[in-house]
Amino acid sequence: MKNLLLSIIILSGLFFASCQPSTKKELPKQTDSLSVNKEWQKLSVREKVGQLVCYQFNKNEMLQLGGGSYEQFFQKYPIGSIFLANWNIAGAVSADSVKNEYIKIVNQCKTASKNPLLFTEDFETGLGFVIDGYTQLVTEMGLGAIGSEELAEQYGAIIASEARSIGINWLLHPVADLNINPYSYITNVRSIGKDPDLAIKLLPAQIKGMQTKGVAATAKHFPGDGTDFINQHFSTSQNKLSVEEWNSTYGMIFQTFINDGVKVIMPGHISFPAYQKEKLNDEFLPATLSSELIQGLLKDKMGFNGVVVSDALNMAGIAQYYSSQIETEVECFKAGTDILLWPSLAVIDTIEARINRGEITMSRLDDAVERIWNLKAQLGLFEDDYQTIIPLSDSLLEKHHQTAFEISKKALTLISKKETDSPFLSPTDQKILLVEVMQDYKEGVFDVLVNELKQRGMEVTVRRNLSYFESGSELTNLALEYDKIIFTYYSLPGVPWGDLSLSGREALTMWASNMLPKDKVISLGFGDPYKNIIYLPRIETRINCYNIDSYSQRALAGALLGDFELTGKSPVSYPEL
Repeated sequence: MKNLLLSIIILSGLFFASCQPSTKKELPKQTDSLSVNKEWQKLSVREKVGQLVCYQFNKNEMLQLGGGSYEQFFQKYPIGSIFLANWNIAGAVSADSVKNEYIKIVNQCKTASKNPLLFTEDFETGLGFVIDGYTQLVTEMGLGAIGSEELAEQYGAIIASEARSIGINWLLHPVADLNINPYSYITNVRSIGKDPDLAIKLLPAQIKGMQTKGVAATAKHFPGDGTDFINQHFSTSQNKLSVEEWNSTYGMIFQTFINDGVKVIMPGHISFPAYQKEKLNDEFLPATLSSELIQGLLKDKMGFNGVVVSDALNMAGIAQYYSSQIETEVECFKAGTDILLWPSLAVIDTIEARINRGEITMSRLDDAVERIWNLKAQLGLFEDDYQTIIPLSDSLLEKHHQTAFEISKKALTLISKKETDSPFLSPTDQKILLVEVMQDYKEGVFDVLVNELKQRGMEVTVRRNLSYFESGSELTNLALEYDKIIFTYYSLPGVPWGDLSLSGREALTMWASNMLPKDKVISLGFGDPYKNIIYLPRIETRINCYNIDSYSQRALAGALLGDFELTGKSPVSYPEL
């Protein structure tokens, strides 16, 4: 592992404390002045502190704390933004009621709050995975495989316009991390790829597509993830680059976003040892707790005048640096964070008290509130004619679906194929065995692909795994019985939690796939692109598909049957050891 990491990341041997991040080109810093709307100055200290809180919506807690009333809740806790977690909302109602439930909650909270609210969610690959009839999209890496600025902008516009139709006016993406390390299990397909120039080409277009639809975009995770293999949910990650390397990669990416007017940047629970000088208990702090990185680097040196929002405060990557969760949240704010993502409501009482005692400066609070107020003004939230909900027409939604299908089609990436003009599945391939390989198993994940093949007249048998120890003796018989054996390797960041490497029966299934006649096997990589790149080098037919959305599965079935050529280009590769 050490040799691999050294081959991926060459740490700078010369680092001077005076080194400051620069950029490849002479790019002017963001110079937009903060909002001329000074109404925030009339807020009480408590109301100002409330603006710092992005609360994870919890209906029961809000009503309990508000004595059965949303209005009383907002009077006690004048929060400035709400994260409408799909797992809380979609899990509480029937599938056909999710959209209306979002709209109802947004309208109820808007009415109950004295000041305009930001409503947010991640929705990194669209709303179709949560709301029936809405659009599912490939991951960022799928966009990277296409390389089209036009489609990147349309991708952003689709998510933003569908978000606005349920009241969401702020989205926590795009992911701006680079997948430099193939073992970076939290970045992976959430990243455009490993090339900073590709990120600089595509992500500003995606942000433009979002922000022109009246939704604030969030570039994450500053100073950049994807150089080590630590998942921030479990422990603090590190950006392993030297300052010089960072300047020409992540630094250039984030500076481009700032210059182009991205409205929000999210620091991650990521340290940057080559840049940082200050330590706590002999450890470099994650960016979310580092005034060196947030205030000193991002705001002062890089000139970011927008809003800084923390990553989720319940993650282990920010834990245990201070004596309690409250102290962690307070220190996150003091370091330069403007909005705290999912803090305890008690943080309002704590920061208010410390402001009043002079332990935290009013200037730190005013800077944060002015930035947040400016963002709300830019989104039009103070305008009398602001539309909280912008309905989607059926024709526009259908256009979104068509665009999503085209994006999925163009993202499909051929990793290998025997030199032949025939399709992957020929007319003589009538009996197909489809082997589902996934650690976090869910039945029916590949139903769209299976049904598409069946509709083309093929007989498809589906089974889970083909473990070599359990099935080694039957491999020869399976190779004789079936015309083709398709392996669907599926894993995404968080699916399952932990790393993306295979273990147990799934690992033994990969063993089996390599023992079958190579001309009989088709390996389909869903999500994680490295299984096809690293572990199956001699399988003649390998295709990477960057998500399991229905459009990608439909497109993949067409590609297997020769309806079109695959044009995607892998945005990642396996570095030489």
